[in-house]
Formats: sequence, structure tokens, C-alpha cells
Amino acid sequence: MVRMSNQGGFRIPLFGAVLFYGSVWGFGEATLGHLLHLARVPGLPGLVMFPFGVLIMGRVLTRTGSAAAVFMAGVVAAGYKAIDLLLPGTDILAVVNPAQAIILEALAASVWAALVKREMFHIFLGPALTGHPKNGRVPPSRV
Repeated sequence: MVRMSNQGGFRIPLFGAVLFYGSVWGFGEATLGHLLHLARVPGLPGLVMFPFGVLIMGRVLTRTGSAAAVFMAGVVAAGYKAIDLLLPGTDILAVVNPAQAIILEALAASVWAALVKREMFHIFLGPALTGHPKNGRVPPSRV
């Protein structure tokens, strides 16, 4: 099932993109994230791994065009992160908390992507961005 994009190009199948990018994200979290947690520097794992997750979620959204695919990739990544529980001497909170964060990041990104796709983004953030309280759009100027 290959879908056409708006620009006339092809998008990769949804399931393949979810598995590939979710695996890349999860493998990164399970390896680099685990090493950063072992350093015991407060905030360092989140400072490094959050931008990595945003990058992966952006790639999933770009490749598939589906907000649901972003969330599913996060679930796959959280599953990979759970593999760290099998390593000896691993603190359970150093695995469970990042796995929860991965799922919540993916949920937030998928909601944002769905709002933007449905053009509801302007309803929620338009007034804050444009300063116009009615509908988020600036009225035409009178010259």
C-alpha cells in the first residue's frame, strides 16, 4: 500500500515506516540513553534524547503524512527501551521513566500533527501568534 503525496512523489508504506523509525528511535534510546543514565548527570539524558526523538518523529510524519504513525513509532521505541530491563544493574526508573516520556512525546506530537493537518492549529494558537482575538487571522489593513 503505497500512497501518493501531495507533491506527486511516493510515500513509503505506513507500517514499514513505523517499524523502521520506531526501531531507530528505540535503539538510540536503549543504547545512548542507557549510557547517559549511567553518567548520573541530572537532566543530561533528556537534554540529548529529546531532540533525537523530535527528529525521528518529524521524519515519520514527513514520510507517512500520518499523525497516528508518529504515535505508533513512539510505542515501538518504548518497547525497545524496555529491553534495557534485561541488562544487569539497571535501575528500573531509568527505564520506565524514559519509556513513559517516549510515549507521551509521541502522543503530544501526534495530537499536534493532527491539529495542523486539520488546520485547527490557527484556532488554538492563532490569537497568540497574530494578536487578533477573533479567529487568529489578521484583518486586511485599510490603506
